[in-house]
Amino acid sequence: MIHTFFRRRALGLSVVAIALATASSACGATSDAAGSDSFSGLTKSPIKIGLMISKTGPSASSDKDGAGVATAWQQWVNTNGGIAGHPVKVVISDDKGDGATALAVAKDFVADPDVLVLTSQESQTETAVSSYLKAQDIAVVGATGYSPKIWGALPNYFSTSPAGFPTDVLAQFVSAKAVGATKWTAVSCAEVAACKATQRMYKPAARQQGLSYVGSLSISSTAPSYTAECLKVMRSDADFIQIAVSPAAAKRLLADCKAQGYTGWYGATAGSVNAKLTSISGARLAGGLQGFPWWADSPPVKQYRDAMDRYQPKSDSENPGATSVWAALELVRKSLANVGDNPTRQDVFNGLYGLRDEDLGGLLPQKMTYTKGKGAPPVLCIWLYKLEKGKFSSAAQSGPSGNSVANGDLKTDCVTPLG
Repeated sequence: MIHTFFRRRALGLSVVAIALATASSACGATSDAAGSDSFSGLTKSPIKIGLMISKTGPSASSDKDGAGVATAWQQWVNTNGGIAGHPVKVVISDDKGDGATALAVAKDFVADPDVLVLTSQESQTETAVSSYLKAQDIAVVGATGYSPKIWGALPNYFSTSPAGFPTDVLAQFVSAKAVGATKWTAVSCAEVAACKATQRMYKPAARQQGLSYVGSLSISSTAPSYTAECLKVMRSDADFIQIAVSPAAAKRLLADCKAQGYTGWYGATAGSVNAKLTSISGARLAGGLQGFPWWADSPPVKQYRDAMDRYQPKSDSENPGATSVWAALELVRKSLANVGDNPTRQDVFNGLYGLRDEDLGGLLPQKMTYTKGKGAPPVLCIWLYKLEKGKFSSAAQSGPSGNSVANGDLKTDCVTPLG
């Protein structure tokens, strides 16, 4: 068990796929369904799921890959009998990382009575969307979220991954200590409010883990070079640089700092992690994943890889943003496993409330039980990893696991906030 010192704040099938082309009239929002409209013998009414996602915009590099995952998941489910005999349609809408567009997407989904449930992969716009959805009678099941005023707070939002505070943030310091670092700094995204919100936690978090905090920097994901920032970090003698930016920006940051002679550790957690980081020779990373590790040998993860290889082989599925969408959709499938011939939005709520200590065999970081009228339990567990010599591996510590996997690469570690 990882001990921390913070009060809690909280920081996606038939051989032929399904398609539904829908155009939203508001703010240029666009919706697409995954696959073709053949259900391979599934004759019951379709179960339609709305995926709100930033396929384009400032946070796209950490959010967009969930679209390909949702397409593969839909094809895989429909190939294997659908959900209780119902074919599945996943309608994917790009919010473009824009609040007004995201709100239009959400309103379109709510206005369509056939959309039974939503899932969200939109780190830039989740607050704008939740201000509307909190008053609507529709469940939002995962995938990745950051705001403590949404995840764990709103009763129609069902968390499936850590919401940033405190889990993601504190994993950054625990992982630094685990690799022997002594001086900690961070380079954070300038575009996402949640990045800035974490900065006031840095100094006390470092102190409680026995690390020296030497300051932090904010950078734009579109900056052409990070050489100046790398030089500033090196002048501080930091031996652990926490990367709190998108994977695309992170890759460029690592390359620029390497070119300037930095040889210490990098920290990458949640949306900053991507398998493409292995292409930077000599990079050493440590941190936590909000979505299950894509490299795991466990059967449910092999199933994920097999589905992606078969149905979406060109999609990037090797990042926690992608795996968190798969887990969220799997939770929807589990909640509707026994649904009747005419499923409704209420059936989704009833199915979620009927789950007890559910972790999808280790695809969720902890066992979840949802209670009617209350926010979801805080997700205080995370998959710890390290990247050395171009290979990802589990860095799970000794002690109990947050989910049902006692040992192995799906085992998680949990934080314990005081108070």
